[in-house]
Amino acid sequence: MTTERNQGADSRRLDVLREYVRSALHMARLVLDEVLAAHFSEEEPDEYHRLVGKAGGELAMLLRLAKRALPAEEDAAEILGLARDLAPLARSHDVYRSLIFRPSRASMYSLAHLCLVELGFPDDNLDRLTRLALLSSVCAANERVPYRMLDAAWTRHLAFGDTELDHPAISLSPLGAGVDLLEATTSDAYAFTHALPYSTDFGRVSLPDYIDRQNLVGIAEALAVKALDEDDLDLLAEVLMAPAILKLDWTPTLSFAWEVLERVWKEFGFVPGPGLPPSASNETRIQTVRRVLGTVYHTTFAAGLCCATLIACRAVPPEVESGPPGELELPPGKGVAWKINWNTSTRDVQDNLRFLSLAFSLRRALEDVDLVQVRHLLESAAEIGLLEHPLFTQSLEFLERVTAAHITTGPGK
Repeated sequence: MTTERNQGADSRRLDVLREYVRSALHMARLVLDEVLAAHFSEEEPDEYHRLVGKAGGELAMLLRLAKRALPAEEDAAEILGLARDLAPLARSHDVYRSLIFRPSRASMYSLAHLCLVELGFPDDNLDRLTRLALLSSVCAANERVPYRMLDAAWTRHLAFGDTELDHPAISLSPLGAGVDLLEATTSDAYAFTHALPYSTDFGRVSLPDYIDRQNLVGIAEALAVKALDEDDLDLLAEVLMAPAILKLDWTPTLSFAWEVLERVWKEFGFVPGPGLPPSASNETRIQTVRRVLGTVYHTTFAAGLCCATLIACRAVPPEVESGPPGELELPPGKGVAWKINWNTSTRDVQDNLRFLSLAFSLRRALEDVDLVQVRHLLESAAEIGLLEHPLFTQSLEFLERVTAAHITTGPGK
């Protein structure tokens, strides 16, 4: 009976996840019609072509993953309709010219085209050109950091198969080298969240055996706390692919982070981005719509990719128990979105978020260079068996470096 209940709950959660992927597809339709429509190309040609390259590639990736997650005929028809409308943009004169003149950037320029091929929209002429560019003598003559090498390898695997994914840059990327968590920048975090899906084709292919998956899920937890602390739902959506890709259970922190993302998505009908560029003087309604959509679409696409990955990997987030809210003190995190969820969580849920509470406290102690508090938090982490978590391992190393440098300081100093 318990197994049947669990299967029923998982089935319901899968249905909910599919609705979120459909929500991302609705955003894709808005982007195609209101941002990338061809008649806008003459208004701001440089900005238009930049958006076509960026948003077009991301949209194609979303469609490819959505096809994996939404097998129903009605969904397939919508995906094909979006792909059909994207195809002329992904195969424009500018794409041809770029592949001819800049083969070292071929993985970027050919991404949307190769996704469309998988979706059932071939183009033999562009395919021949793409493969010539990807196999040219200078195909790798573009200085890239490791996770960008994995990005290029992921695109190449669409043309040449899964062997491209087993790339030596995996060990040099955050998957092998880790993330410097104590003052990690958003760029540091994205290096992790991009390397993970690129090296595995969003969980379809397993990571090499030498990769420490438990360490990676710890990094994901620490980056989820960073995202919650900064109300960065874009980063949060990408981090939440980790349990599915790593094939590990959801931790309390990642489950809570998912609940935050889901609540915001339900509230707005999309996942808001980090901010909007200022409006121009005498801005028309069409210009306003394009400015807003051109900024906020990415976070919803990222969340859609996340949900499609969770579906494909059968890694549904666990259902959170309902009940009266707990009364534990709010941890010292910044941000707004997570606090709403905390205040409505049961006492059991709050009790299970010990890592979240310690991580927020650690972020504040490091901001204040409060070494006494850092040491106290490490002692608390040791008491509950978290000292080997990468965040606290790095914190202990931090204190060792401080000691070696003979630094003495306190709050505000």
